Amino acid sequence: MRDLFAGLRRDATYGFRLLGRNPGYTLIVTLTLALGIGATTAIFSVLYATVLGPLPYPDPGQLVRIEEIGPEGRGRLVAFDRIETWRERSETIEGAAYSMMGQLDFTMSDDAGAQRIQVEQVDFHTLSVLGVQPVLGRWFRPDEVVLEGSNTEGLVISHGLWQTAFGGDPDVIGKTLPGWRAVWGTVIVGVMPPGFYVHPSRSNSDAWGAMTINRGPIIGRLKPGVRLEQAQAELATMGQEDAARDPGAQGPWRVQLTSLHEVYRSGYAQPVYMLLGAVFFVLLIASVNVANLQLNRGIQRQGEMAVRAGLGAGRWQLFGGSIVENIPLMLIGGTLGVLVAFLGIYLFVFVAPDFYPPSGEIGVNTAVLLFALGLSLATGILAGLIPAFRGSIPNLATTLKEGGRGVVGRGQLGIRRALVVAEIALAMVLLVGAGLMINSYARLTGVDMGFDPDDMLTMEIDLFGMDRYRIRQPNDWTATPEISRFYTTALERIRLLPGVESVASTSNLPPRGGMFLRFGIVGAIPAGENDPPVAAYHEVSPAYFETMRIPLVRGRPITDLDSESAPGVAIVNEAVAREYFGNQDPIGQRILVDVNSQNPELENDREREIVGVVQDTRMSFQSDPIPTIYVPYLQSLGHYASNFLIGMHARHQFAVRMSGDTATLALPVRRAFAEADPGVAASNIMPMRTRLQAQAGAQEFWMRLLGIFAALGTFLAAIGVYGVISYAVEQRRHEFGIRMTLGAGRSDILRLVLGEGLVVVLIGLGIGIGGAFGATRLIANQLYGVEPMDPATVLAVALLLLVVALLACYIPGRRATKLDPLGALRME
Repeated sequence: MRDLFAGLRRDATYGFRLLGRNPGYTLIVTLTLALGIGATTAIFSVLYATVLGPLPYPDPGQLVRIEEIGPEGRGRLVAFDRIETWRERSETIEGAAYSMMGQLDFTMSDDAGAQRIQVEQVDFHTLSVLGVQPVLGRWFRPDEVVLEGSNTEGLVISHGLWQTAFGGDPDVIGKTLPGWRAVWGTVIVGVMPPGFYVHPSRSNSDAWGAMTINRGPIIGRLKPGVRLEQAQAELATMGQEDAARDPGAQGPWRVQLTSLHEVYRSGYAQPVYMLLGAVFFVLLIASVNVANLQLNRGIQRQGEMAVRAGLGAGRWQLFGGSIVENIPLMLIGGTLGVLVAFLGIYLFVFVAPDFYPPSGEIGVNTAVLLFALGLSLATGILAGLIPAFRGSIPNLATTLKEGGRGVVGRGQLGIRRALVVAEIALAMVLLVGAGLMINSYARLTGVDMGFDPDDMLTMEIDLFGMDRYRIRQPNDWTATPEISRFYTTALERIRLLPGVESVASTSNLPPRGGMFLRFGIVGAIPAGENDPPVAAYHEVSPAYFETMRIPLVRGRPITDLDSESAPGVAIVNEAVAREYFGNQDPIGQRILVDVNSQNPELENDREREIVGVVQDTRMSFQSDPIPTIYVPYLQSLGHYASNFLIGMHARHQFAVRMSGDTATLALPVRRAFAEADPGVAASNIMPMRTRLQAQAGAQEFWMRLLGIFAALGTFLAAIGVYGVISYAVEQRRHEFGIRMTLGAGRSDILRLVLGEGLVVVLIGLGIGIGGAFGATRLIANQLYGVEPMDPATVLAVALLLLVVALLACYIPGRRATKLDPLGALRME
């Protein structure tokens, strides 16, 4: 045993010495391993944080989602009395709370200016269910909320807002947010720990306000030691008992429990596994490259192996020694791979869309670090198996007769070519996937939206809840004329800015679809109650259609004359005219929009005359045009509007059509709003094109990552092709010298080299196309307007890879044409 360990130590020491003998070889192998292992480790880190790892709560395995499922598998929101019953009667449920309510943005202002913060509505039971404690202060008390209300005495803020707004002041409890304007109380009662969220999609919340509602999604915590199946059975029994007492109360609905981990993480699983598959292909290509390089070095060391065998070394000693000698190389590659992984994770978090968890959850933890180191060793050992096996059976007679020079036979060259075929095939699968995503994204973002999104800057304003723009009475959020006056003033100031061609405001800029309301056509036969006319409802300012460049089909646009005191007017799109008026001309027809269907005690909207028809527009790339009604914002809903519609009127988006770079207008626009009202902050200032592309963020994200991995795989495959052809050229110098001596031209030599490389590449492409046929089915649901094996995409990718591979063949082929025939023959 002592001799065995001594031999292993000797082989490992020799492996370190070999690193210095050939620094170029060492650099290529370690960088190849680092790229493959680093990319794989980075994506595995993302997989662990988003799918495999536990939720950031104490004892997360006891957290469940509780919902009621109908006979067709359709879920419904759980009523308040049901959750109260579970909390009181259940022997398995320790606590339950509503998990996801609304999220609103409000204004906070101080001497430095105004800014928007995201405030999430939460149940006061939420924290006890999740098991998280504030770092300062407390959570909400039951007496601080009312049913269906949000009048709380306090506010809980995030760790980030505590740092930015208060500088981490430990005495923040009891203070108020500077210039806080909201429907919640102003006193800070607690500060949450870093990274806390109630739901991953709301991880950007800056503060929380308590609210109790009548119905919503439920999360629950099982009592210690209780399994999900036990709680499921108990709640099912309770449901049957309730149905027996009151058959109409429960009906066919049944209670279903699901692990909260599965609920929160399932949305990330498929795309992350797709990325893991892609990066695994990159690792395979890197491993094949390392195997080729190792095989090359093994051939060059045949003389050394022959001498060892001649001195009595057995086959397994040679085999084991070759494996151990690779370990130092693999450890260096693995260490560099960890550095690449850290960089990859940083880049992933930087470009990841908002639907991913907080960046603090994604990192290289101990498990991932051990995974990376183990992966480096396993990759190096597996990549070195073939060369180690070949080197352990040297042909003593042939090798010694050649004077120790490395010789290559057809079998060894065949192995190297087979490895290159595998590299080309794997790269082909990656490139097809990336090509399909690029094609899909181009089709998605190239959809005609019905308006011109270029040369347009957009931003958002929220006046809801601000003192100057509401009447301060309990539960009375009535809009005042000051809202319309603010919009008018802001529009006028922006219109005077240099470079501005036109400006407009609306309650819903794309990709927001607007609020859908029923409406009636005055004088027409009423539609059935189950099938009333419905349209998206938009408030717009004059010049809206001019700014958006939405063509007017007939009639007239909205003008400044369409004020509150003027007769009510409306513009409809072609979808309304086509669907609800048929062959009739809608111009001159009168409609009545049912703005207060949920508030019958409030006065309804006025009758409106249709004065124009505009071209259909899309609210998003993937949506079809929908029936839409546009009304002047100056004809605001006033005192008869519901709270929800008042909120819509107080939250507007602005569009500025301009000449020149939109980035130069951002600061002047902020100043224009500040001049109209210093307490108002514009948010989400961005070009319209960026605003639209944000909704295609998932497709763009996957496209970029697959493109990066495909480019990396192609680069590694090209290196592999270059290595094999270059080595083959080096081994055939004598042959090429003879051919050139007998009259072969330089073009003949180049054609010979390219021909051999072309055969290998074409075989790899054929196998890769077959592999892509199955692999692309896994990303079918991520594609838009493209079939999984789109012929044009496959052909373009094949041609690209063919050109790259032939270029890798051309470089050593070109070198072969510059051989001195006599010099090559003399060397041999």
